Amino acid sequence: MTRRLQVLFLLSLAGVLLAVGVVVGELAGPLAAAVYGAAVLALLVVGAVRARRAVAARRPVQHCSCCDGDHAAPVQVV
Repeated sequence: MTRRLQVLFLLSLAGVLLAVGVVVGELAGPLAAAVYGAAVLALLVVGAVRARRAVAARRPVQHCSCCDGDHAAPVQVV
């Protein structure tokens, strides 16, 4: 997924969450809107933590500095 697509998705998600929050605030009052906001914030924090862990798991495994990338090269033990 490209960075641009991620940003567009997050912007649309923020717009939907804001619209639902406004509706909750109008129908149920400011206390319900505050509870909704806290729940949304908690879910966003959990999502951010999971996303960071997923990115950390995809990092390439480091290898030794003696390799030049040629797998057919002869190995020399020093």
